[in-house]
Amino acid sequence: MEINYLDTLDYLIVGFYMLMVAGVGIYVSRFNKQTSDYFKGGGNIPWGLSAISLFISGFSAFMFVGAAGFTYRNGGAAFILFSLALPAYLFGYFIYGRLWRRTRIDTPMEFLGRRFSPGTTYFYTVLSVIPNVILLGTMIYTLVIFVTAALGLGDAVFQIGPFEISGFAGTLVVTGIVMTFYTMLGGLWAVMVTDALQFIILFLISLIVLPVAFFTLGDGEFFVGVKRLTTDVPNDYFGLSIDGQPPIFWVAYFVNIILGYNVNWHIAQRYYSVPDERDTRKMALWCAGLSFILPMLWVIPVMTTKVMFPDLQAMWPGLTEPSEAAFVTLAMAILPHGLLGIMVAAIFAATMSSVDTTLNWMAAVVTKDVYVPVSRKLSGTDPSEARQLLVGRLSVASIGLIAIWIGLGMANFGGAFNVYLKANSLYSPPMFIPVIMGLVYTRTPWWSGMVAFGGGVLTILVVSSLATISTGAPYSGIGELVFSDITIRFLGIEMTRYEINTITGIVASSILFFGSAPFFRRVGAFGVRLSALEKDLATPAYRSEVETDLRGVLAYQLAGRLGILIGVLLVLFSLIAEPRDKAMLNAIAGVLAIAIGLTANHLAKRFVRSQRDEEKH
Repeated sequence: MEINYLDTLDYLIVGFYMLMVAGVGIYVSRFNKQTSDYFKGGGNIPWGLSAISLFISGFSAFMFVGAAGFTYRNGGAAFILFSLALPAYLFGYFIYGRLWRRTRIDTPMEFLGRRFSPGTTYFYTVLSVIPNVILLGTMIYTLVIFVTAALGLGDAVFQIGPFEISGFAGTLVVTGIVMTFYTMLGGLWAVMVTDALQFIILFLISLIVLPVAFFTLGDGEFFVGVKRLTTDVPNDYFGLSIDGQPPIFWVAYFVNIILGYNVNWHIAQRYYSVPDERDTRKMALWCAGLSFILPMLWVIPVMTTKVMFPDLQAMWPGLTEPSEAAFVTLAMAILPHGLLGIMVAAIFAATMSSVDTTLNWMAAVVTKDVYVPVSRKLSGTDPSEARQLLVGRLSVASIGLIAIWIGLGMANFGGAFNVYLKANSLYSPPMFIPVIMGLVYTRTPWWSGMVAFGGGVLTILVVSSLATISTGAPYSGIGELVFSDITIRFLGIEMTRYEINTITGIVASSILFFGSAPFFRRVGAFGVRLSALEKDLATPAYRSEVETDLRGVLAYQLAGRLGILIGVLLVLFSLIAEPRDKAMLNAIAGVLAIAIGLTANHLAKRFVRSQRDEEKH
């Protein structure tokens, strides 16, 4: 089957999208009058907007790349793996959503200072910001690999004055700068609005690709395509086994999902940025539903590529893992020009959502948890709101530039993305155990967070190193000792590096956290802080005054109007797009985008009416 690379029309769409999100940052920058506006939308983010942002921020190019490759290779296991966020969000519905809102904080790290100690905040800052800057670089790098392939820029070289820059490097720099620019100007409001727009794009492309994939597989007949999928794939394709992973992987992954979807910093930020704790339950419930339905819209189409493109290795010989090109290959084969541009924009959109979210919370940490306390200690007074806002924006810019630099360096390390995932398992479980436990259990001493986190990481390093030595595998340094691929058996259970690190981190951190309880003493400044936090956690966080926040309404309307604009352009493009036999898909997608945009505008108006009704009562 022939695939289509992007043409001028697609380039225009991608370029227009980049300009549009940059414009959003400029437009909503006027919403930010103080740092609470910049980092948590003044605590007035409408729950619907926050729910969409909460859901969409979990997506990146990985979902269209690494996750697509997982689906292509493992089939039925993808159904379970990518819907595990549903039970994770239910924990937020029943427990963690309202607790985060009751903390009444401005930044995620502020919780650590209240629950444990200011020293814990600095300890976490150093050990969490650094890996997340690397994460930003890998996100951008992963995105640009496939965007340059789709744009045909992989081998291009541009002469800019006396400098030569590759198509890959140029695309990475431009992409990184645009992401940094609109987050720097607009703060969390820009993140929320663009997340809503990116939700429209992802939903749109998924609605189109699903049926068209089956029509293509069935030579024009949808149910013939469905039948071919069930009969032409390998016999065990719909089983639950995962290539290269033992059964214990499911346990380790599920626990990681529970942690990530309840106490990860960007999750917490969404929960405490709404005006009322009852809104967090609505958010969590909607995200649970979206997390089950929407992944199926792209998991199922990717499975059709197993039949249509059984040998991706031959199509993408330059890729380390050709199966990760499954979604991109499918889209390039079945979509007309115009929608191809939307597909690339969707991958941009998903990664932008994760990048802007990470940029915003890290800038919040640097500003509120590092700059303000240091400035207060040196000068004796808190810096002005204007100065804090400036530092926040400069932090976004600095972190973004460092991430771009890291992304450029990733090209020299072919397995950088996989190495990062292993590195993440070294620190993520022990980092979040004290947080998820500390929210519901407060009878541990001020130093318990640092000991549980630091001790958990140290235990992982020791156990992981011993596991490598036990296999007899050669190693020449600490890198191979803790990052090389290994498989061991412990108590009859087979485990790879991922399961070793994750389970060790969870067990060690939990033992250290709860083991510190006998040393708990409610004394001094710690006792005062903890008592105040316990009082807040026991006090419902309801909206004190019912009033319509115009910024929230404008955010809904802006996302809706941009969706309508994209829809109108797609309808117009259907008149000129090639190939002509598929051009009508542009018109269908355009009508869907217009409908979604009109719905967003309707929700904005209904939001105003509901607020006014509450004011009357």
